[in-house]
Amino acid sequence: MDAPLEPDAYLPGRWAVARSLHDASLGDGRFTGTATFAPADEGLVWEESGRLALGAYDGPARRRLRLRREPQGWMVRFDDGRPFHPLVLRAGGCAVTHPCGEDAYEGAYVVLGPDAFDVTWRIRGPAKDQRIESRYRR
Repeated sequence: MDAPLEPDAYLPGRWAVARSLHDASLGDGRFTGTATFAPADEGLVWEESGRLALGAYDGPARRRLRLRREPQGWMVRFDDGRPFHPLVLRAGGCAVTHPCGEDAYEGAYVVLGPDAFDVTWRIRGPAKDQRIESRYRR
């Protein structure tokens, strides 16, 4: 499965999400919930909802992203249209980066099979020092 997968063929549907977080200031945390990938406007809408426990916060959490097929390939965008990162899904991994002010996000997507993939992020900079590991399962 080292060949790239088309996100609009692989991702649609509902996935369980288990995410561990480590923040240098807030300590360890956890997010558990669901992710839904639904066809929309030249791509997919990626919505997550669930429960986040991190630092003093323990409550609901949500996020919404968009995946779009663009001339240069698939792009993950924030819900407001700003670019997040390109995406090439594959078993062998896809390295991704996102500059956010002076902070740098370095991540990877790894397809584990037809019903599971992982996303990891390491965020470093003056405002953040975090590690985020997510497992998605159908």
